Amino acid sequence: MAGVSGRWQLCGVFCMTEAGLQRQCGTCTLCCKILTVPEFGNPTGVWCPHCVKAKGCAIHAIRPDVCRAFQCGYILSPALEEHWRPSRSKLIIAFKPDGKEVVIHVDPDVPNAWRAEPYYSEIRNMAANGPKMGATIFVQIGRRMIAVFPDREVDLGVVAEDEAVAIQKEPGTGRLGAVKLKANDPRIV
Repeated sequence: MAGVSGRWQLCGVFCMTEAGLQRQCGTCTLCCKILTVPEFGNPTGVWCPHCVKAKGCAIHAIRPDVCRAFQCGYILSPALEEHWRPSRSKLIIAFKPDGKEVVIHVDPDVPNAWRAEPYYSEIRNMAANGPKMGATIFVQIGRRMIAVFPDREVDLGVVAEDEAVAIQKEPGTGRLGAVKLKANDPRIV
């Protein structure tokens, strides 16, 4: 299967590196819609007021730190083929710096984009390989979070600002599960 099947390797996060790969945003500006920029007060799913759709950021030189820090998984990972380009897939992959989470942000105007093929099969493949590398796959639609495990999905619903998701072994089964807790809960590691 094309996409990411069998090609994920750990390099600090869920990505591969290949010499000479130079991807750029081009006309894609989906991160300006899907990701929240607190400095501008735009919620997830609302275009940043400084985004010029299909062109880029009107204030690129002075953009906020949250924008500077964001690294698109499609740009970073050559294991993601062209169909994963966010402007095409309506999905943005982000890797947490500790390598323990891969978050697939979904355009809220196309909430089932992640369930379309080939994305769904490839996300399931990521989930199957995640535990070997100590990583969990999440799908995020606005504030709604879904943990994707090799054998199932756990829909956590809306995760509020004062909440976090903990990955724990389930009592009796030993399989990993996801629970929503208050962010200050001591079970959050």
